[in-house]
Amino acid sequence: MARYTTVRISIRDKERLERIARLLGFRSLASALRYLLDVAERELEEYRGDLNAVLASLKHAVDVGETSGERVDEYLYGGGL
Repeated sequence: MARYTTVRISIRDKERLERIARLLGFRSLASALRYLLDVAERELEEYRGDLNAVLASLKHAVDVGETSGERVDEYLYGGGL
């Protein structure tokens, strides 16, 4: 037999959950929340990044000044800084 509890969330979060439930075609907020928890768990389990590696690489970063998003390939693959 399933057991239940009450979860208190803000009105704004409830409205967001209702919107997501409608978009996903769920009839109940509990079903939408259960689905969102499943998705979040999968995403967290798949994450393999190392935050310390990212922070360590930032120690070697330098300011290259103003850049243009239109030239991102040039910046990434060489030829123009």
